[in-house]
Amino acid sequence: MRVVIRYQSRGGHVKEIAEIISSGIDIEPISIDDPRAPLTKPVDLLFIGGALYKYRLDPSLEEYIENIPEGMVRQAIVFGSSALTRRPVYLIQSRLKDKGIDINPMALYMRGKPKPYLREIVPPWAAREVKKIAKQIEEGTYGEEPEAPIVQMMKAHEEKKAAKQAKSEDQATD
Repeated sequence: MRVVIRYQSRGGHVKEIAEIISSGIDIEPISIDDPRAPLTKPVDLLFIGGALYKYRLDPSLEEYIENIPEGMVRQAIVFGSSALTRRPVYLIQSRLKDKGIDINPMALYMRGKPKPYLREIVPPWAAREVKKIAKQIEEGTYGEEPEAPIVQMMKAHEEKKAAKQAKSEDQATD
């Protein structure tokens, strides 16, 4: 499974978030300004983050997302920072959806500078998400919608009922 971390950061907060994520999955975070940033091989999971500047995404991040080749990314987890709102996360998710990239429902937003306790909770979270997606890919279940809990319970009930009936029939023929 191929996982990458890309970010755009002016003030350093988003870079710090990328480094915190990185510590849980042992992947080097790369700024979108780095010559290694463009995606040249298919990626199963892209962690991508940015911040707001004048209530908009930085034009370099918008351009980076626009230049992601079609079919290059299976799924993205978005992270971001701003002083007041989760808007950077929503804007990045929207741009990625427009590119046809599957968006992980988990996202990471920090208001301003990352808090120290996040160094304890974010790395295991990132590792769990990577493992979950890797397992889905390995089992061939990636992209399948999970059944609602009520449907699962109904199926289990029907299976139990069928097993009980089969047992009754076996006893009747003995």
